[in-house]
Amino acid sequence: MPPQHAPFRTDVHAVRAVAVVLVLGYHLDLGWLRGGFVGVDAFFVVSGFLITGQLVRQLRDTGHIDLPAFWARRARRLAPAALLVLAATATAAVLLTPREDWPTLGAQLAASDLAVENWALAVSSTDYLAAGDPSTPFEHFWSLGVEEQFYLLWPLLLLTVWWAARRRRGMTRGVRERAVLVTVLVVIAASLTCSVVLTATDPAPAYFWPHTRAWEFGVGALLALAPGVLPGSPRVRAALATTGWLGLVACGLLLTPAVPYPGTAAVLPVAATALVIAGRTETGVLGRATGLPPVRWLGRVSYPLYLWHWPVVLLLPGVLDLPTPARVAVTVALAAALAHLTTVLVERPVTTGRLAHLRPRVTLAVVAAATALVLVVPAVGWGAVTAQLRTDRALAAELSTDGDRCWGAAAIAPGSGCAVAGDPRHGTTPSTMTAAYDVDPTWDDCQAEATDARSCVVGVRGGTRVALIGDSHAHQWSSALITLAEQRGWELHLMVKGGCEFSHVRWSDVSAADDRRCGAWNRAVDRSLAASAPYSLVFTSSRSDLRGAPVGTDPVRSALDGYRASWQPLIDRGARIVAIPDTPAAGSGVQHCVDTHPGDPGACRISTDRAFAAGDRLVAAARATPGAVVADLTPSFCTDGTCPAVIGNVLVYRDSQHLTRTYVTTLVGALGRRTDAALRDPPGP
Repeated sequence: MPPQHAPFRTDVHAVRAVAVVLVLGYHLDLGWLRGGFVGVDAFFVVSGFLITGQLVRQLRDTGHIDLPAFWARRARRLAPAALLVLAATATAAVLLTPREDWPTLGAQLAASDLAVENWALAVSSTDYLAAGDPSTPFEHFWSLGVEEQFYLLWPLLLLTVWWAARRRRGMTRGVRERAVLVTVLVVIAASLTCSVVLTATDPAPAYFWPHTRAWEFGVGALLALAPGVLPGSPRVRAALATTGWLGLVACGLLLTPAVPYPGTAAVLPVAATALVIAGRTETGVLGRATGLPPVRWLGRVSYPLYLWHWPVVLLLPGVLDLPTPARVAVTVALAAALAHLTTVLVERPVTTGRLAHLRPRVTLAVVAAATALVLVVPAVGWGAVTAQLRTDRALAAELSTDGDRCWGAAAIAPGSGCAVAGDPRHGTTPSTMTAAYDVDPTWDDCQAEATDARSCVVGVRGGTRVALIGDSHAHQWSSALITLAEQRGWELHLMVKGGCEFSHVRWSDVSAADDRRCGAWNRAVDRSLAASAPYSLVFTSSRSDLRGAPVGTDPVRSALDGYRASWQPLIDRGARIVAIPDTPAAGSGVQHCVDTHPGDPGACRISTDRAFAAGDRLVAAARATPGAVVADLTPSFCTDGTCPAVIGNVLVYRDSQHLTRTYVTTLVGALGRRTDAALRDPPGP
């Protein structure tokens, strides 16, 4: 007997409508829907409820789950619209976004196509190298990735539990269903615990991981397994459902992105959605409201509207320059029109037409082929990027070896006689398209994981012990320091972690979770330093543009106290601390400026006032600490009150705040001279 399908429920359909409105309002930055991101949580609960209901009915009716048929139905429902949006968005993005964004777009297109965008964002969110990266029109596919991972694993879990219970003698169907229910409860408890812990300790990736979101699907599944969880009185159920509706809307209005999420905060919209579903109010005032034609239409187009809205939000300003009210109206109208057309022309023919009757394996094969076809675009793009990377590196090596007197930092040196930007006929190295990948190999190999004090040793083994300690703004100097280490016989130890400066006291305006993460790393570094042989030199640098002291404290004093706590034990053992001032804050759009001024790279300059708008408290602390010196390389970046984006035909910045490896390698001589000069000066105040 074929499995029975659940009757259509207008209230569940209405949850989808409200959820997509919340998300759309949040992404439109309307100001009064700051918590609209909770719409995604509502979608997850609805999916858990509907899918688990389908699967359990099939288990009850047939004793098994037809996995190919289930996955084929999900593929027909999700894949056509998603692949259409991916292809259309990729085309528009190439036409409307700067070249430097293309590699990131290609990577996220591939991740979205393969339903792993949530994992890609989780990885990049913990990688400080991604600082300053703009949003991409594929980012919202993270939630679709979480859903598809749920659809892949959930039927396998339920089927395994059902079969395991079935194999035991005396197990009735009721006992098997209770085994499934207990499994769902365990999943909810484990996932919610994981969500709370990881949101507190590592919130950025925790937002995207499936194991921090599985409990939300589990709550929906629990509603499907225990439909009578609420009292039977229609009046009571209506009151609870009303509470759920009000709670969901209140979450959209009152929560803010500053709240650690998902964690415990996600319990609110999940519980509100659960109350709506459990209330099952399809009559009375609520029933009439949820059955209104506009609500039913929104629920019907909620999926394609979710897919289309974010690309339209991001890309429309590149086509039309509109004031905010007009921009919002046009965005909503265009996204709604695209969603309606997708529903009528793509979804309906595939889910209800002749294509719906294809055999499951044929459906899955067609979807796999279409997915592979979309992957051709990022694959070709990545081939172009890697080829350009090889060209960039070969040219940089050739010019460095030839000793071009106007190459890189040499062009800005006083009395060089060179045009600061270099010769426009020779182009820019690295290219704007590959700049984001122009990093030292130690970026991948030596960044500390979690809170460990990982140390990479490079240079001359057994030589003078030298260390580089700090965040990514310290790590970007590794290419020059490695060359100096080889020239001067240093054994160079790299202790680096993106987003964490070398100080006991965090005074930057970051979350408490980040404070704990970096504080733990700092303490681990201190223990490692105390247990190792003394160092002669310790280089350090730190990002300065987001620093802010706690309310009621002196920022310079906070910095002085924090850095002294870390530096003094090293100084007491004979080390000299060499503080390198932070490099200019380039801001966004540098590479795009270079692209749009190919014959005049000198046009892309940043004023020193803007580039150094924030004071560098690490330097202030170094100048006030006996045993610490400052090696200031600012003259290698700025002249005549401006900081060029291209110096000696070398692109200086690979993003809004980090240097390209190519430019750093041209600073070896300057860094060596500045270090020697600093060491000759008496340290301290």
